Amino acid sequence: MRRKNLRLRRIKRNRQTIKQIPFTQDKRTWSNKFKDAFLGLASSFKGQSSYHVHFAAAIVVILASFLIGNFDAIRWSIIILCIAIVITTEMLNTSIENLAKAITTTYNPKIALALDIASGAVLLVSFGAAIVGIILFTESIFKFFTVS
Repeated sequence: MRRKNLRLRRIKRNRQTIKQIPFTQDKRTWSNKFKDAFLGLASSFKGQSSYHVHFAAAIVVILASFLIGNFDAIRWSIIILCIAIVITTEMLNTSIENLAKAITTTYNPKIALALDIASGAVLLVSFGAAIVGIILFTESIFKFFTVS
């Protein structure tokens, strides 16, 4: 191992001396990695009410795709990709929120800005997915109501 990584460095921050120790992690098996990933999915869903909204919207879109749309593989791929991007962005937003709470519970304008930006990213992705859905469903809805 490098000698540089084994040395402890001292940093003065807020009149306190903090030891910085390099982060090391034991090797994990693939099954442990997948277990942790599924744990993250479950805790994300349980911890945030906005997941329930996104999840319900995803179910509605999938049901509407079966009922109204006569979708091919490309349209299904686009729908699944949009759902995955929205849920993933929401998970990243939640992880930033949890990290901010772990850092400090007092108001910090830079942390507040980071949280606002993350929330804005979720909003932007959700609007984009809605527009893609409107584009994909417009033709199918038009055909559904003109044939009936």
